[in-house]
Amino acid sequence: MVDESLYLTTHETALAVVATAMKKSRLRLDTLFLNSFIGGILFTSGGMLYVMIHSYCPQLVAQNPGVVNLLQGLMYPIGLFYVVIMGVDLFNSNVLFFSTALARNAVSILDVFISWMVSYWGNLVGTIFVCYVICNYSGISKEQDFIEGSVSIIMTKCSFTFVENLIKGIAGNFFVCLAIYLQLMAKPLHVKLIVMGLPIFTFVSMGFTHCIADMYMLVIGLINRAPVSVGVVAWKVMLPGAIGNIIGGSFFGVVITWYLHLVVVERDQRELNLPRYEVRDEQPELNIDSRVVRQPIPEAEEEAEILNEKEELENEMLDYSTHSHTPNSAELNPRALYGDEAIRISNELDRAISRLSTASRVSVRTLNRHKSKSPKNVFPVYGMGPPSRRESKIASGIDDDEEDIDEVMERDNISLDSNSIVMDRTPSATYIGDQLKKVLSRKKSNAKVKDLENQYARNRKMSLRRLSTSSVRSRFRSRNSVAEWNSRLERANISPRAAAAADNVAGVDHFAPHYRSASYRPDYNPRGMNRTISTNSDIGVSPRDMRNTGTDTPLDSEFNVESFDPETDLGVPDDDKTVNNDEKKSPRS
Repeated sequence: MVDESLYLTTHETALAVVATAMKKSRLRLDTLFLNSFIGGILFTSGGMLYVMIHSYCPQLVAQNPGVVNLLQGLMYPIGLFYVVIMGVDLFNSNVLFFSTALARNAVSILDVFISWMVSYWGNLVGTIFVCYVICNYSGISKEQDFIEGSVSIIMTKCSFTFVENLIKGIAGNFFVCLAIYLQLMAKPLHVKLIVMGLPIFTFVSMGFTHCIADMYMLVIGLINRAPVSVGVVAWKVMLPGAIGNIIGGSFFGVVITWYLHLVVVERDQRELNLPRYEVRDEQPELNIDSRVVRQPIPEAEEEAEILNEKEELENEMLDYSTHSHTPNSAELNPRALYGDEAIRISNELDRAISRLSTASRVSVRTLNRHKSKSPKNVFPVYGMGPPSRRESKIASGIDDDEEDIDEVMERDNISLDSNSIVMDRTPSATYIGDQLKKVLSRKKSNAKVKDLENQYARNRKMSLRRLSTSSVRSRFRSRNSVAEWNSRLERANISPRAAAAADNVAGVDHFAPHYRSASYRPDYNPRGMNRTISTNSDIGVSPRDMRNTGTDTPLDSEFNVESFDPETDLGVPDDDKTVNNDEKKSPRS
């Protein structure tokens, strides 16, 4: 009887395609390029055998070309089998993975673009390495039959038009994606080789175009000096082949994998209220295709039953340990147990402890799932706790109404400290598009930080200058500035004492600096009182005009500063009256 655990359904296989794309998205750029380089090297195995059959069987090619095509079709699955088993990257298979994942909203368009570009050029570099270093320098490709066969192949491919190669490319990658999809359904390696060989045998025997498979034949033909330029080969074969492969692979990934095997199946489940299952990836490691399996979702009644069973067992153990009656002296004395009685009691204790331990493990796993949540940006992992909302939607296709605690915390800017009950320590994978954004924005971020630091220093310096006394005094260096300031105070009906009081409350130096004329004496005190008003220094409104009369007393001034006591002199004195600019007021005696 066949073990069903060795094979997947189409729905599980489609989810495995999405899970594999999510794994490939978190590869670093250097890892992705190295994977693609090795993938190009391994995939040339089929190309070398293809050229060898065509080169060393010229009579068979001339008399029975169909047989040669069938033999060549049997050779190409070998290279693809190496690529799949080793878990390296191939451009054509990445078209399937990322087109399906993009339709499922599992990856971004930037992730798709980077993966396709890096894998294509990495495969090309690996193929060129094999052609030049392995085949050319070893002398294998320098034999006359090999040279004639490789030149014949490249000239045949260049004889087709751009549109013809484009259409052949669409059909070619459609069959390649079918091969990748079929091998995901099987776990045994020999079954993978068989199911993968059927579509590859079909498209190679029919002569369809595979841009990575054609690389070896094109490069080795150019090395052997085929009468065609690199530009013609790139324009008539490589470019239409790559575009056609993208169209054919994306069609397979979106129409068959995403729509027919995901959207249609999940829509039918919702309409008929069919049983729901949790799907998990049991192979979440990198450089291996994912394998998605499903498990039933535990119902709330089952969880409640488990919790009740645990509580009953705990109560039984508690009742057993705390006996209701007081033991007498005979009961306190230990006695030995022998024979069947000892075995019976031992078995009962073992069963009770086992039941309690099982219920405890299940209940703890049920209640504390958030402590072992599946990582973010990773397809839900088998054996871990529940995933975040985004990953759960990718796996199930259903957007739950219940918000995820991580998204709520991120939205509300909530950060839990070490004293909190629940700590959010869910790891998160970084996709390749985010890695590139981070690398490209690093210099801009550093420059922006430096600009912000310089701007903060300049603003800080200007703030200190504004608060300094010297900067305030520099605004009123001239006599006209002092007169203008006094005029503004006069129009606002602000007395000198009120200005001094405000200055005192503000805790700053002179409200309006003194204009130091030739007759101005800073030690002059009109009433023999203390001129110091502020706690820092002298504060007052400077006289608008002082005349040199040869005496120590200034004759004319608009305001004279007197000592101010905030507790008693908060009001405006009656004898302070506003005067016009043309009138002069004698100083107070």
